Amino acid sequence: MPQAVRIAWLLLAWPRAAPSQTALTPVDSAILNSQPLRYLQIAPSLVRRLSVLAAGLDREIVLCLEGRVSRDTAVVEELVMPDVIRSTADGVEPRPCPAATLAVWHNHPWIAPDSTFGVKTPEDLCSLSELDLKSVIADSIPFAVVSVGRAARPVVCWWRRVQAVINRRVRFLPRFPRQWVEPAP
Repeated sequence: MPQAVRIAWLLLAWPRAAPSQTALTPVDSAILNSQPLRYLQIAPSLVRRLSVLAAGLDREIVLCLEGRVSRDTAVVEELVMPDVIRSTADGVEPRPCPAATLAVWHNHPWIAPDSTFGVKTPEDLCSLSELDLKSVIADSIPFAVVSVGRAARPVVCWWRRVQAVINRRVRFLPRFPRQWVEPAP
């Protein structure tokens, strides 16, 4: 892909600032510049396994997704389950993932709409909570992935760590509408 086209895609694919977002601080800019991985590519067989697993769980769990790096893309193909200290229907406390981890996956079990948080559909539950954001920010793993289980169809979304850093002051971070539009290398 020519450099000019790739830059245009990056500009189009980058999420627009929402009113709840804050300006980048020098630390945010440093984190953004230190994370060269811009794209996440999940092997189709892994998406199927994650979706089947999420559909059958009534508690949250965490998986460490591993694979390889190709230029600015993390290509994840395998999963490793870390030891879990605590797991409930709305939270999980895992041990750290191995150093080779490119993305951390966890599930959100779909039960029903919840007007308290504005959750009307399973897609609304594909988000990072305040606690999720803190975990993503505290770690150095480049991507966070969420699957919503028990939905009529697979619901999977992901964020770059820098998106969580930039939006760290929000109560929850919804999925970005263009996250799957980003071109594969």
